[in-house]
Amino acid sequence: MLVSLFLEYEKIDNILSLALVVSCIRTHRVDVWKTIAIAPGDSIVVQKVKAPVTLEIKNLSDKEVELVSELNMQKSIAANSKLNYRLPKKSRLILENQNPDPVSIHLHYSSSRPIIINNKELK
Repeated sequence: MLVSLFLEYEKIDNILSLALVVSCIRTHRVDVWKTIAIAPGDSIVVQKVKAPVTLEIKNLSDKEVELVSELNMQKSIAANSKLNYRLPKKSRLILENQNPDPVSIHLHYSSSRPIIINNKELK
């Protein structure tokens, strides 16, 4: 009887451990901070995201950066300003430099999944 009671406690302990692991996996967040230069006439493409993404984009230059998206959002980031935006699942965003000089942006994103920028996965 003592052995069967011990085995029951061991099963319960295993189930609780598994539940803890699963709950921690779901809450994992990807946070990335990256400074990126965009050459004149070039763009940065944030591919369709697989989960909602919180974006913070700081335009570090004295030139405007254009935004291209199918979403109803602002069309540019003014010089030396910041954009905070929640990009929904299955949407994408393009940042274009239509200026004759390069521009720099500081990108911070937070999501439950990594995102693809210019065909590279950022984690």
